[in-house]
Amino acid sequence: MALTGAALLSAAPAKKKHHAPAPHQSTVKGRQSERTTTGKATRSHRRTRARYSAGPRIDPAHKAALVEEIGTRLKEPAAKAIAYASALDGFYAQLASHESSVNASELQTGTVRVLQFGDSHTAADMFTGEARRVFQEQFGNGGIGYSYAGHPFAGYRILGSGRSQSLGWKTQGNKFQQLGDGQTGMGGISISTERAGEWVTLDASCATLELQYLEQPGGGSLRFADNGGDPVEIQTDAQVAGPGTYSYFCPAGDHHFEVTTEQRAPVTLLGWVATQPGVTWESIGINGAEAPLILKWDQPLFSRYLKDNSPALIVLAYGTNEAASSYWDEETYSQSFASIVDTLHQYVPESSILVVGPADRSVAQHRAWHPYAGTDRIVQAQRAVCRTHGCAYWDQRERMGGLGAMQLWVYAGWAQPDHTHFTGEGYRALADALLADLMTGYHAYKEQNAAGSETTAQGAADGVTGSNP
Repeated sequence: MALTGAALLSAAPAKKKHHAPAPHQSTVKGRQSERTTTGKATRSHRRTRARYSAGPRIDPAHKAALVEEIGTRLKEPAAKAIAYASALDGFYAQLASHESSVNASELQTGTVRVLQFGDSHTAADMFTGEARRVFQEQFGNGGIGYSYAGHPFAGYRILGSGRSQSLGWKTQGNKFQQLGDGQTGMGGISISTERAGEWVTLDASCATLELQYLEQPGGGSLRFADNGGDPVEIQTDAQVAGPGTYSYFCPAGDHHFEVTTEQRAPVTLLGWVATQPGVTWESIGINGAEAPLILKWDQPLFSRYLKDNSPALIVLAYGTNEAASSYWDEETYSQSFASIVDTLHQYVPESSILVVGPADRSVAQHRAWHPYAGTDRIVQAQRAVCRTHGCAYWDQRERMGGLGAMQLWVYAGWAQPDHTHFTGEGYRALADALLADLMTGYHAYKEQNAAGSETTAQGAADGVTGSNP
């Protein structure tokens, strides 16, 4: 017997537990101790953080029933789950061309890339990691694609890769009120240093690697090596600041890349791109981000890298933080979101855009959890922009079960006690649902185009052509 939504809405919120900060530990010399932390991460450990307890217990039978109920709903085909789906035709066309080439056993050289920009739901790489796994199982492993250089903030990871850095790097882009010059590249995050001997590494499987960095007056040189081989020198000095890229073609397989600064001079790293023939689903997420942050990045840098990476599909997965902010009403957010979409269309007109709407959430009021209706204005604004600006829209909240669904997800163990974020199971279930809905649209696209091809072929056989007399 499953718990009803009404019963869950009256449940008291879990109390927050305050833990004393852990005592400071001295850093042991050597690279092994430096691999999982940065100076900023160490400082963040000194703060007292509020943590939610697991919350009220739920009967295992009820929990199992909720898991079954939610899982069944997600697996059932949803009628028109993706609104304005014709905006994805360009993406579907590239995917069909890739699939046709694979089926014909032709030599694969290209990569169909999906770039997902978003907030903490994206940054965790649980949603995107599952989307990547499912997508690549069907169309081929194109690698991890873009990732930030080093370990720019605590908890950063990209599934299927490893990374580390020395302690002398500073991160820019994760503090939105201190963006400085905004020269953070395609992903909105950069790391920089002016010290010699600072290093970053990346462990990934690929056939092509790109290191993105900032060219700048007086920029220092870098030493690049693959699997401990002979190093190559990379110069970042230039007369004016701008985008720099070092491209490296390597045998397909696992690689350990390392970049080291060679002298006391400014160096700024903007990211790695590790690809191989196949498809990608890339995670470009920043904790706490709102969609308009994209427009605050240095646009010449951002646009250049976006064009060079040529995504088949751009996914915009924002809205959670905007919904929690009193700054945005539906009108102002619509204007800002439309500006973002128009900018992306201008930079990469061949790329399709899919907007993933914010998930449902609950807020604690008067010792009980209540559905948060503030998300409505963000959903309505995003949907309206998609309708008039050539984007597809996936209503994530509706796919979860609608307003109030978060309560059920928490009690099923698929969402966190904060009633905002998900567990691994929840993120994977949502990613599976999105990929299933995308593939439903893709198969419909192929059937429609096959029918159109047959009609054209029949017309030609009957002596009917599309040319003017």
